Amino acid sequence: MDGGNTRRAACKPTAFVASVWHAPKQRRLALALAAAALSAFAFAQITEDYLTNDPLARWDVSFARWLASERSTGGTDLFRVLTFFGIPAVAAAIAAVVCIVLYRRRHLVEAALLPVVLGGCELLNLILKLSFHRTRPEVAFVDLDTYSFPSGHAMISTAAYGALAYLAWNHVHTSRPRLLLVAGTVVLVALICFSRLYLGVHYLSDVLAGVAGGAFWLAVSIALQTAYGERIAARFTGSRADRLGRSISRS
Repeated sequence: MDGGNTRRAACKPTAFVASVWHAPKQRRLALALAAAALSAFAFAQITEDYLTNDPLARWDVSFARWLASERSTGGTDLFRVLTFFGIPAVAAAIAAVVCIVLYRRRHLVEAALLPVVLGGCELLNLILKLSFHRTRPEVAFVDLDTYSFPSGHAMISTAAYGALAYLAWNHVHTSRPRLLLVAGTVVLVALICFSRLYLGVHYLSDVLAGVAGGAFWLAVSIALQTAYGERIAARFTGSRADRLGRSISRS
């Protein structure tokens, strides 16, 4: 009798996990929350290394100096172009165009994701920079009067281009285009992140923390969209704000 009860008790968690995994909405929410937790853990580890001056933080300075010594005119010109795509205003402009297209096609749940991702990520980055007050590397190509930790370019590009890839993924249904989509997004974000290192405006830990922070907020935004997006879109449809938005987007 006890053995039967034990087996039934063991089956309950397994059955629950199976039911969640086979329900697309619940699966997406679970994966988003798991990604947020892993990203938060990674950010915490990087931050601890920086605050306690662990090997990663000590290696930051030597790596930045070595990279500055290898800097060339051609490389500087190239990475100045690549870093342009990580500027918050540029990422926001690209996201705004996609958001308008989605809105005009009445994909309201998808369109709402981008403002949440961009706005929340920019606010979170500002709060974190003001919290840590880390100065820029001495070998920076240009003088910037903002704080260094975490990298805003890395954080914004991870969140913004990750969100665009996530939205595109939902409209691509074959494996090869999806693989190219993921690979292209990873390469673009990696190049933007490396441009900050090459130009000497960030330490490696700044960039790694930015990627972790951007991934965290992207995952949180997807979780919020999954949990509340359809409900909010239903209330928004036909409202005065919706009618105003439709008239503006058509002009």
